[in-house]
This record gives sequence, C-alpha cells and structure tokens, in this order.
Amino acid sequence: MREPLKDRIRLEHIVASAANIARYTEGKTYDDLMADDMMCYAVVYNILAIGEAAYHLTKAFQREHPDTPWEDIMKMRNILAHDYYKLKLQTVWEVVQHDLPPLREQVARYLAETDWDEWEKNVVVVNETAAHKSLVQTAGRMKLRGYDTDEICKITGLPREEIEAL
Repeated sequence: MREPLKDRIRLEHIVASAANIARYTEGKTYDDLMADDMMCYAVVYNILAIGEAAYHLTKAFQREHPDTPWEDIMKMRNILAHDYYKLKLQTVWEVVQHDLPPLREQVARYLAETDWDEWEKNVVVVNETAAHKSLVQTAGRMKLRGYDTDEICKITGLPREEIEAL
C-alpha cells in the first residue's frame, strides 16, 4: 500500500540502493557476478529494493517525472521476486551497467530540485494517496469475501499485482 507523503524517503532509498550496487560491482565483470553468489544476491536484493521504493512512490510523483521508466523498474522487481527462475544474470548485469547509473543521477536530481515542503502540501498527492488507501482496503475486503482477482481489478482499478499482494 502506498504511504502518504513518503516520496522523498523512497527516492533516498533508490539512491542508496543504486550506490550499494555501484560499490559492489566497481571494477567487476559479468564473470565476477556469475562466480560470486554473495555479490549476485546483494545486487539482486538492491534491485528489488529499488523496485519496491518505486512502487511506493505516489502516482502523482511518477506522473511529474515521466522521464524515469517507473513501470519498467517495478516490473523488474516483480520478475526478481516472482519469476526469479526465468531471470538471466546477463539481464541483471545489463541493468547494473546501463540502467542504474542514469537512474541514480535522475533520482538524485529529483531529490535536489523538488521543493519538499510544497510537494507534501500538494492536494493531488494527499487526495490520491487517501483514495488509493481506500481502494486497497476495499480490495482487501473483497478478497476476503471470495471475489475473483480479475473482478476486483475491474471494480477498483487496482493492478493485479497489488491485489494479489493483499
């Protein structure tokens, strides 16, 4: 569930996780990643953390920053968490080498450029978060009553993954 007015903290988590990955992989190669289970798991965990933090950003923040591929970031998290057996480490390595450096730079810029006092007063953010919380609560009650996930999606407009996570 998205928490109200926590965008700044989630962005800080993204930057910290990207920095961890950069530190773990500095001077390393794909072969090093393949050979070192601990490094591999540390990298995957931090990519998961980035995806989870992105998921918890408000939709308003995501819309304000469309240059960042939020959906792709969240999909990567879902693949690592749920379809891990299909993942190729080459894909993880490509994300580390090509996608994380610009993401870290973008998010650091968002942190520096956003007027957080104003953002946290943003009526759209506050209302959207409250409405989302209400929809999640409704979906949870529907799930307990035995409604089908597809039916809950149609009624609430929430994504399937979010309903399945309840």
